[in-house]
Amino acid sequence: MYSFNAKQLGERLPDILELADIDEVVVTRDSGENLVIVTESVWRSLQDAVHLFATDVNADRLVRSLQQLRADFLSQPEVE
Repeated sequence: MYSFNAKQLGERLPDILELADIDEVVVTRDSGENLVIVTESVWRSLQDAVHLFATDVNADRLVRSLQQLRADFLSQPEVE
């Protein structure tokens, strides 16, 4: 995570956008809530995850699927 003061935002925007390709960038403000800059693809992925876990039914199904996948993966013999 990278952090910049809001006053630096305008003058360092190209650098900040380049960093956002690597990690999230936190813009700190003297008054008010801080901001986080992420790439659009990261934002869309986060929104998809929020949607998938929005209901208890979906969350339970996803957790069970992950548990089954892990169990299947761990139970397979190693290939030499």
